[in-house]
Amino acid sequence: MNNKTFKIGGSIEKALKGEIELRSLDVLQEAWRITAKNYFTFVPAVIGLFLAQVALLLVGLHVQLGSASVFFDAVVNGGEIPVNVIDAGYMANFWADVLSAPLYAGVSMMALNHAVGLPSKPTQLVKGFSFTLVSIITVLLASSIQGIASNLLPPIGLFLTMAFSMAIILVCEKRISPLKAIQFSLLATIRKLLPFTAIFVVILTMFIVSFATAGLGLIWTIPFFFNVKAIIYRNLFGITLQVTNVKKGHDDDAPDEQEDPKVFNA
Repeated sequence: MNNKTFKIGGSIEKALKGEIELRSLDVLQEAWRITAKNYFTFVPAVIGLFLAQVALLLVGLHVQLGSASVFFDAVVNGGEIPVNVIDAGYMANFWADVLSAPLYAGVSMMALNHAVGLPSKPTQLVKGFSFTLVSIITVLLASSIQGIASNLLPPIGLFLTMAFSMAIILVCEKRISPLKAIQFSLLATIRKLLPFTAIFVVILTMFIVSFATAGLGLIWTIPFFFNVKAIIYRNLFGITLQVTNVKKGHDDDAPDEQEDPKVFNA
């Protein structure tokens, strides 16, 4: 048995120089196809991530307010929401995102499988636990910077949300540091700002429509979002595949070797 590696898509060097072609319509169309193809194996993992984030959010609200119902009652009843309740909601959401980062990484890596034509299994959600520390640090740094920018000027915070979107995948697939991942994601986004913006405007619109339908549309929009990011990542930075050649027995009718493709090094 021996292993071979090869790369599909771009590279960090080309992405930072803006030498990669990124067509927004092509990305969206491909993401739609692979979401439909892998939908039923991908959705359970996405739901697992969503439930984990909700659970962490409720715990965060309970710790700060004594009961999560205090926050939801204030929102539902309308009127002026106390500052401490708003702050509690913000912090609970922040830490829910940070602490669920390993699961977020797992879903992102599943989407990388789809981007190179390989299937995924719901159990691959836990693959992100191999990157627990770096994924949490990456999300912590990126979310902190976004939060500060949003308080100063909301449009900048929104831009950084888009610009940092590749960072967590970079630390897992390229094995680079969180700071470098954030830097590379930002620079690559700036180099392809127009197609990036067009793609994320479509995604944002889909999320708005999904919430307008009582959240039902999220069943499609969230998996689609992860697949869009995976395709963008493949086109910009490339994905390294490892192929294992497994020698078979001495059956005359069987080939000597069989290729067993495995996605990247995660």
